[in-house]
Amino acid sequence: MIEFAIVAIAYGLIFVAVELLAAKLHPPGEETRKLSHMLAGVGAALLPFVLSFNQIALLGALFVPAVFISMRSNLFKSVHKVKRVTYGELYFPLAISLCALLFPDRLLFMYGVLVIGISDALASLLGLRFGRKKYKSPDGYKSFVGSGAFFVSTVIIGTTLVLMHINTPVWVALMWSIVLAAILTVIEARSHKGIDNLLVPLAGSGLLGFFVTFGFFGIEL
Repeated sequence: MIEFAIVAIAYGLIFVAVELLAAKLHPPGEETRKLSHMLAGVGAALLPFVLSFNQIALLGALFVPAVFISMRSNLFKSVHKVKRVTYGELYFPLAISLCALLFPDRLLFMYGVLVIGISDALASLLGLRFGRKKYKSPDGYKSFVGSGAFFVSTVIIGTTLVLMHINTPVWVALMWSIVLAAILTVIEARSHKGIDNLLVPLAGSGLLGFFVTFGFFGIEL
């Protein structure tokens, strides 16, 4: 339980550090939110190296009410300060908990969490900065640049993780990573009020598990 306590404290310190940095630099609220989102996602993806999947599920479950209290009390103002209505901050720890319970495999868990942690953050940040051409989405409008960034990042994450865990040709890993990235990009684009933080990691881990189990990469889990 020492490792569990250390990880929980470390997560709390991440949000404190982001809040202090935002108070000093005064970046836009969405940038601060996505920075904390990315740090939390990368940190969560590494948790299987130090915690059991049951411990990860418990940690995620504990953070759901903690985040809710933070949102209600506006404890971390820079993280919660966004103009649109979103519950993504609640869905994110819930997704981590569910992925740990449903997909207790290092490859599957890391893929789902890294996609929502990195790809989603890059889509938002690059879309806000460079996304001039937009398309209609349930949340209003999203940019082609943002969706493109999400797709490319997801392809890279998928290909890299598959090659690290499975002995398969590069072209096979790349081909199926492109298919997965295309599906997840559509899910992210059609999501509303932050539900992508829940749907994307669950769909990503589940679909990758399906692909591996049925021999798309040449082996079974």
